[in-house]
Amino acid sequence: MTRHESLIMPEAIVMAGLTQRQQQILQLMQQGKVNKEIARDLDISLGTVKQHLVAIFKKLNVQNRTMAVARLAEFKDQTGFNAAFAQETLIARRPAIVLSLKVNSQLPQAAMKLFHTCMADVAFDNHALFMSRERGDGDLIFGLKRSSTHDIRTAIRVAARVFHEMKTYVTEQLQYNDPNEILTGALVAGLISVSQNRFGGWSGETVGSHVLTWGHRLRDSANTNGLVFDLPVTAIMRAFDLTVPASPSGQLSFTELHSLNHWDVECDIPLIGRDKEFCYIRDLLAEKYRVLLLEGESGMGKSRLCREAARLAIQEDRQLFYIRALPSGFFGSEDYPYLEHLDLVFSDVNSAKKSLLVLDDTHHLTADNKVVLTGFLNNLPEGTQVIVCGRQPQRYALNETLQSLYRLLHLARLDDASIMTLIDKTVSLTGNLPGTDLSHIVALARGIPIFAKELLLSTDDSPLSLSLMITIASRIDKFKVDWKLLYCVATHDQPVNLERLGDLMQDDLVYIKAAIEHAEVLGVLVFRSGVTSFRHPLVQNVVSYLFRPNDTVNAISGYP
Repeated sequence: MTRHESLIMPEAIVMAGLTQRQQQILQLMQQGKVNKEIARDLDISLGTVKQHLVAIFKKLNVQNRTMAVARLAEFKDQTGFNAAFAQETLIARRPAIVLSLKVNSQLPQAAMKLFHTCMADVAFDNHALFMSRERGDGDLIFGLKRSSTHDIRTAIRVAARVFHEMKTYVTEQLQYNDPNEILTGALVAGLISVSQNRFGGWSGETVGSHVLTWGHRLRDSANTNGLVFDLPVTAIMRAFDLTVPASPSGQLSFTELHSLNHWDVECDIPLIGRDKEFCYIRDLLAEKYRVLLLEGESGMGKSRLCREAARLAIQEDRQLFYIRALPSGFFGSEDYPYLEHLDLVFSDVNSAKKSLLVLDDTHHLTADNKVVLTGFLNNLPEGTQVIVCGRQPQRYALNETLQSLYRLLHLARLDDASIMTLIDKTVSLTGNLPGTDLSHIVALARGIPIFAKELLLSTDDSPLSLSLMITIASRIDKFKVDWKLLYCVATHDQPVNLERLGDLMQDDLVYIKAAIEHAEVLGVLVFRSGVTSFRHPLVQNVVSYLFRPNDTVNAISGYP
């Protein structure tokens, strides 16, 4: 009997009808392992793993890996309420990224079949929805199953991967004369109307939006072998500090997409309110210690500090290794396309004499890659300095004898004076005058840099940027807060008492109170003197906006 066969699963999982193998796969998923790791651990094929996952999703009545793992958590600590209400759906809008691709119509049927197989595979691996209208045509929608600030980065990686698979096939198997004329595509962003689960993510019933039509129109106008980016997408890329296509047309060939993984961005403004934190960077590169564990909530500027460290390292003639972890378990890197494991990077670092390794968004690491990283950190080669950056908290099994070589830096929120300075500097560099009072922006930002910068873009027609909605929705999705509860609280200008929430939600008051307590622990709601309100008015604005009728979708999305 293997160590996986000896796992004892909760009785409720067995009652759900899962086979022993499916139970093993579900528990490995809970450990953060991706399909290839599960296949290796259980000594089965990747195709067999995917077949089991389809069966697991059907038996648990879920649509994706995140929901399946969440169901496992519910079975292990069942209150009765999650199971009773998890199947309810709401009609809402979700911010989404759409990658629309079309195959050269001259390619044979075998190439078309490969395209659809490849699109289905990458959709499964990256929590996307694959939709196809006709032969050689397909859309991947990111953000429906779970919002993520990494959706665009993931979509770009997927586009490059699909092109690579298609090009390899037509070159080696079909001896195609011009292997570069394979795909055309578009990457667009907007709001999509969906049926949504109460605890986040698409319910699998309804998807509808003009964003899809706009993506098809833009794709069909693109050059062969080109991916065109619409204006909302490039705006989100700037908000999340991604490299933006340099072409005036917003178009890149598929072979150039790797350049968007470049760590440096031109739109960086000087560091503000981070003098103390910058001293940590200087001390690291001065080799006063070896490893900086940098943590904090999203939108606080962790990656901004990493980029500043990278620039200083280059000035000091250090070899730079800059890697970003993605939610899918893969990595984004200009120097390491299609990277899935860190071993290759660590091997190259070991060969360098003087280097800085930056690992960003490490909260997305799989369990196996985290073990590999811990082993590397405990045996650092001479001349190597490391920044491990991710959301809080970060935990690594570091050797006690090496503790003096590590520093932990938590990024706190900026004070109001620093936020005001950040706003002034942003306005002076961009020339964009805010559409609202600056003191109001400072109050709403609550010390979070990305909130301040995005609120500067507010107008009467577009009060909330897509980047803000993605950032806030991703937090709510991650923590499984009840969206129905949030909506009922958001529709009232004043705090709402339990009795009123009971009337609105048509739920048991015991459940409602438990849901409020959960949201309060996560910092979303406040429950005082029997009434409930939002802790942050900006979160309330976003929730209210996403459940508003669709009369303003076109205005915020930026397409005709």
